[in-house]
Amino acid sequence: MKTLQSLIESTRKFHLTIISISLITLTILIVYWQDLSILANEALQNEAVSHILLVPLLASFLIYRKREPLKASLALEKLRKKAEGISVSEVTGIALCLSALLLYWYGSYTFYPLEYHIASLIVFLTGLTLTLFNIKTLVALIPPVILLIFLLPQPSNITFTAGAALGNFNAQASYTLLKALGVPVNLTSEYGPPTIILSNTAQDPPKFTVDLPCSGIYSLVAFAMFATFLVCIIRGSTAKKILLFPIGFLMLPILNILRISLVVFIADRFGETIAMTIFHLFSGWLLIFTGMLLLLLIAERLLHLQILGYTSKIESCPKCQDASKSHLDFCTNCGKFQKNHQTRLPKRFWIKITALLLASYLFTLSIQAPVFAFAQGLTIANPNPEASVDAFPQLSDYQLKFQGRDQNFEKLSRQDASLLYTYISQNISNPTVYVLIGVASSITNLHSWEVCLVTLQQAQGKWPLVNVLESRDIQIMHNPPITASYFVFQHPANYTQVTLYWYQKALFKTALSIEPRYTRISLIILTRNQSETPKLEQKLTSMGQSIAAYWEPLKTQSLISLGIPTMQALLGLTITFAIIVQATQYTREWRRKTTNLKIFEKLASPKEKQLYQTIKELCQKTKETTTQSIASAFKKTTGKAVRLKDLTTMLNNLEKHGIINADVISILDQPRLVWKT
Repeated sequence: MKTLQSLIESTRKFHLTIISISLITLTILIVYWQDLSILANEALQNEAVSHILLVPLLASFLIYRKREPLKASLALEKLRKKAEGISVSEVTGIALCLSALLLYWYGSYTFYPLEYHIASLIVFLTGLTLTLFNIKTLVALIPPVILLIFLLPQPSNITFTAGAALGNFNAQASYTLLKALGVPVNLTSEYGPPTIILSNTAQDPPKFTVDLPCSGIYSLVAFAMFATFLVCIIRGSTAKKILLFPIGFLMLPILNILRISLVVFIADRFGETIAMTIFHLFSGWLLIFTGMLLLLLIAERLLHLQILGYTSKIESCPKCQDASKSHLDFCTNCGKFQKNHQTRLPKRFWIKITALLLASYLFTLSIQAPVFAFAQGLTIANPNPEASVDAFPQLSDYQLKFQGRDQNFEKLSRQDASLLYTYISQNISNPTVYVLIGVASSITNLHSWEVCLVTLQQAQGKWPLVNVLESRDIQIMHNPPITASYFVFQHPANYTQVTLYWYQKALFKTALSIEPRYTRISLIILTRNQSETPKLEQKLTSMGQSIAAYWEPLKTQSLISLGIPTMQALLGLTITFAIIVQATQYTREWRRKTTNLKIFEKLASPKEKQLYQTIKELCQKTKETTTQSIASAFKKTTGKAVRLKDLTTMLNNLEKHGIINADVISILDQPRLVWKT
């Protein structure tokens, strides 16, 4: 009962904070909920991006760790005299939010919408912070914002190229190590990726292929994320923090070589079943855990970086208790931020968050496009695909036929279905159009043609399987925007394949249920005359538009049709206004400070002049220019002590006239109020 009452009291105490966080989260989700749900699905379905699940947790921990500096940055605003109207931070934040929405919109009209949308999310969060708060709050939030970069899916060409190079090196090193240990192994690349063959007495010797997942490239990305998180929480010199990255990137491949060698060694001693079903299943997580543990030990023992705890605690001065009783935000003596401080957001914050919430909602209604257009008028049947010819429109002069299903390819690529249809023309002069549709629960399992035919081969040190003639994007629908990839290549069998493919979402019917799935639709024409490709491009584009329209994708209800040129004009005007406001404010502050300094030099008392000189010299020596340290330095310079009340009055007077500024610095994640010239 007491626990429940305590929870109710805490909720009442922080109800405004909870409401504000909820509204900020809602503003973000209104725009990005589709993208974040796709990322979550990919992380659960695909090992390559499974680390994404940890990003929100690590970022939340960093925000929690910075909670006191965040509160102090808000409290500092109350101490400073605010100018009426829109501040520079607000104008800059609005410009960044507009830039993010423009980037989001532009990405929806490309072949890689998810990547653009997640990149715009980082820009949007930066702009949102500046609009609602201030630059000090943004500085405190830089670590979690940096960590959000790991939400971006890695480009497939980079992943496959780096993974193949790393896999070749690891396979060669493991082979050398196993040979030195006397294990009978051979190394071959006959099957594509490097393969270690255990040449024992068995008739069918076990083969261990070091493909992309086994290369360690996925572990390397997760490890880089952890190293970035570690750098954000440890304390020490910047040079030593940066040194953790090369140490980790050198250590992890060594651990992966040992892991591959151990799998083959266990197979040689205890059999392939034990090696693959027991050790291999958990060796990936064991590799990451071991690497993290070793990196922690290296950081703490060798580099002497502090991970947990403080080297020294900030002791409270006698005046801190008086400041706490008076409900002051900061101690007037040592500048320590008071623990009993209650963050009260101004009315201006609630007006801004309400306006941003409304603007985000209007954006989703007017210009937002789905990441993948959902086909509401289509259900693909898994048990009986022959009867699913109605999944595609009947075109004049063409007869639609179902040709077959490649179940072997489905198992290899982890797809739910891989179906082939053909449009056969009644006119002999018209070429046959092949329609290949792939269905999968993860977009990553629907590889692009470029990756399968070119990138994978180059990543393994081989020549591409085909000669690429042309590759570019073609938009086949505007509402919602659907962009297809146009890919033309010449096959070694002396024919040219013209391909137009794109991605959508559709309902997929299994024997038990109907669930939404990602689909890749490929329209293919084979020809031996390359000069026909422009004509064939027009035919495929026309058929692609017909199929996309037949699938009846959900359209966005455009309530406010602004258009990209209007958005660009708004962005340009906002940036111009931000520059003008910044220049005007800087000029005004510079003139005010110059005038006040001249007046100060003429009219100020010798004591005030000596105080200003003391602060100026102290700022050059240290960052901890608290009231207490200024009093000590003033006494050391003049030989006379000054009362805290008199010193505080003089400091506030100098700050009021722009001679000095009050600022907040973070010492061991504890905010302190200091004075700067």
